[in-house]
Amino acid sequence: MSVNSTLDISGNLHRKTLTIMNENDVITFDNLPEAVMQLLQEVAYIKNHLLNEGAISAAPEPRPEDEKQFLTVTDVSGKLDLTIGSIYNMTSKQEIPHFKRGKRIYFDKVEIDEWIRNDRRKTIKQIQDEANLAIQKK
Repeated sequence: MSVNSTLDISGNLHRKTLTIMNENDVITFDNLPEAVMQLLQEVAYIKNHLLNEGAISAAPEPRPEDEKQFLTVTDVSGKLDLTIGSIYNMTSKQEIPHFKRGKRIYFDKVEIDEWIRNDRRKTIKQIQDEANLAIQKK
């Protein structure tokens, strides 16, 4: 695909025509300059389009605190109602899923939620229901 374009006074690239390169088009030594020019035009068009889209679009909206994907030691200590020292001990013993970037420790919110759910204890009713199902299967 080729984009023939022009630059206006402000330096913005405007697409004039679009030429599509067929699958059967073969790049040879003789047509190499045209192929390179075609690729450069496409890259320039895409770059300009992305830059213009970035300038037009508004600044990203801040995400609500509950949508934050990574948590700090302080966040996790508050979530688990444990001291910061306890969280550091758990990370050093590999008892809690975490990431270490330099001297900082981060936690994936989804992984922490799953980790909490994995230690869920069954209720007496759930244990009784499972026992009844096992007896019925025999």
